[in-house]
Amino acid sequence: MEGEAVARCTGGLICGAQRKESLKHFVSRRALDVDGMGDKIIDQLVEKEYVHTPADLFRLTAGKLTGLDRMGPKSAQNVVNALEKAKETTFARFLYALGIREVGEATAAGLAAHFGTLEALEQASIEELQKVPDVGIVVATHTFNFFAEESNRDVIAQLLAEGVRWPAPVVVKAEEIDSPFAGKTVVLTGSLSQLSRDDAKARLVALGAKVAGSVSKKTDLVIAGEAAGSKLAKAQELGIEVIDEAEMMRLLGE
Repeated sequence: MEGEAVARCTGGLICGAQRKESLKHFVSRRALDVDGMGDKIIDQLVEKEYVHTPADLFRLTAGKLTGLDRMGPKSAQNVVNALEKAKETTFARFLYALGIREVGEATAAGLAAHFGTLEALEQASIEELQKVPDVGIVVATHTFNFFAEESNRDVIAQLLAEGVRWPAPVVVKAEEIDSPFAGKTVVLTGSLSQLSRDDAKARLVALGAKVAGSVSKKTDLVIAGEAAGSKLAKAQELGIEVIDEAEMMRLLGE
């Protein structure tokens, strides 16, 4: 699945065997986007046992970081500043950063848009999870099991206690939004030149759309950028409406 984390472990957020990879995923550009927190830094932090879970990252000090190879005081402070900045995120990015099995960027965005709050998602049943576009029994089960694991909930609580946060959802019913995207299930494919993929998803969701990661009979609209591939072909095969990026920007009011 697009954007899916590579690291997988039944230990969830406290997985020892794949700790390095899960932490690298957590700080990656499409997750919490911690500038300057490269792979070599993560490797050293784990090897020196400075960091065991994602929450430990936000407890690092410049003094502790200067003990790493090739890490001077200025670089160490820059990493601490980047970690502080990364605390301001979005619900979708936070969910993606957690590395839930089979939950890529598009699925994380769909879960965030559908449930709105972490509390609602944590309490969702497998049946309720399957109401989210592009979420079937496998993804729903992995997501349910992740939040059912007490150690995962503990780490999430620690992350929130360290100041990780995102804007509260603005609850607006699709039928109340005057938008050509309201109430539609939309799939993005190909490369966009005027907006990043994340920005496009956010704009579409704000206008009442549900953004899915794959094309199905439930898809209402496909937005095709440059070099669109199999998703575009499937949309054409199913007779689903397709527009290009220029038309999307026009409908967005740009």
